[in-house]
Amino acid sequence: MLDERLTKVAAYIKGGTLVDIGSDHAYLPIYAIKNNIVQNAICGEVVKGPFDSTVENIKSHALKDRIEARFGSGLEIVNHDDDIDSITICGMGGPLIADILKSGFKNVKGKPRLVLQPNTYSYPVRKALVDLGYSIIEETVIRNGRHFYEILVAEAGHAFYDEKTLMFGPVNLQKREQAFIQKLERELEHQKRILANLEINSGNQEKINEIRENIYLLEEVL
Repeated sequence: MLDERLTKVAAYIKGGTLVDIGSDHAYLPIYAIKNNIVQNAICGEVVKGPFDSTVENIKSHALKDRIEARFGSGLEIVNHDDDIDSITICGMGGPLIADILKSGFKNVKGKPRLVLQPNTYSYPVRKALVDLGYSIIEETVIRNGRHFYEILVAEAGHAFYDEKTLMFGPVNLQKREQAFIQKLERELEHQKRILANLEINSGNQEKINEIRENIYLLEEVL
């Protein structure tokens, strides 16, 4: 069984073939195939231990004919012979997901749907999507205890987002879901604590001004 976070990710996958980067035991592709969301999948892993676990889990679910495990970094595991309908990259920091997209997208044929779940700092992910000619069509925030997880869904289409939209998300700003607001309230308190500490212990005016700007933007959205 998938947790709520990956179950929500699975709901946004479409088409016949899924590529899952950083597959972690192939849980998501196995679920997607068993629930008839996709017909086939490719799993990418760059670390030997998780790759071996992915291979074993695919075998234990008798899905070797439908899920292929590939060892390699990010989107370097795919090529233009692969007909891909959806790509998922989940459970990583936003800057790493952005780097995977920017460095490896040249290997991807066409413009498949992207379903991305950054654990932290989604700004660079949105920026990378715009640079790749994608538009964000859906966003949501999942709360699990003290942790908040963002999910971004993007499809081919040129978009322009200002700095505030890149930071918070075009759909998030429109929908204003409860978990999204709670996430921002948590971040606002965090930024205020940082500012108070800096004002007492640091003379770094540039950093102080940066935190004040963050607080201003958070308060404006809230």
